[in-house]
Amino acid sequence: MAIRSLLLSLAVSVLLGYSFTVGLTNSHSFLKKLPDALSLPLFLGCGFLYVLAAWWALKGFSDHKFTALVSLGFCALGLGVYAVGFSMEAGRGKAAAGQYDYDFSSLEPTEKVVVAQIAHAAGLGFQDAVFTEHWHLADSTSSFRICVQKGHVTALNLSNHPIRNLTFFSQLPNLSDLLLKNCGLSDLSDLKSAKLDRLDVSDNQIADLRTLRGCPNVRWLFASNNHLKSTEGLEQFSQLISKDLTGNPLP
Repeated sequence: MAIRSLLLSLAVSVLLGYSFTVGLTNSHSFLKKLPDALSLPLFLGCGFLYVLAAWWALKGFSDHKFTALVSLGFCALGLGVYAVGFSMEAGRGKAAAGQYDYDFSSLEPTEKVVVAQIAHAAGLGFQDAVFTEHWHLADSTSSFRICVQKGHVTALNLSNHPIRNLTFFSQLPNLSDLLLKNCGLSDLSDLKSAKLDRLDVSDNQIADLRTLRGCPNVRWLFASNNHLKSTEGLEQFSQLISKDLTGNPLP
């Protein structure tokens, strides 16, 4: 019984180790090819097998003490990793207490005025604001989405609303994420923000990336489905990590 327990705990540990290393990072691994619906059953199955192996080890402890102890060690380690993974999965998408503000009451007065100007120019009002977290910023909405942290605007999504004046955004010193998809933009010269980290200007009429010289620290740039005929201007983003220029008439 103890030997069976050791073999089972070792096999599950190998599977778990593979899953947390190659399995989740290599696009060609078999785990990447599994449908999402199987992820939870597979995860729960590993936990059940560890419990089963531990039970077998306890039952066979009197006959093979050393083997049973080794098996129990694998089970304890595996269940520990399993518990950490489960807690991380359970906490995904949840903000820590005080991490975000969900109304305008805590917003700095000057930034509140700026947000009001931006909303008004887009044909919106404060009542249209949806307060959210960064990971939900891109969710579709007929209103506009805003992230507020410690009294400052850190992210905005005004996609699908007409934007004519980009100077307002420069007055938000903590703005790091800005989504302006399908806003009728053709020139980004007035957008100036040294802290801007992620910018999505897809589905506009932008023809020249050099007009983005006011945002040198952008690391994630999404400018698909525009009128770009060259990538000239990308060199100004020295910290660029990822870009999407698909759907442009590039050579």
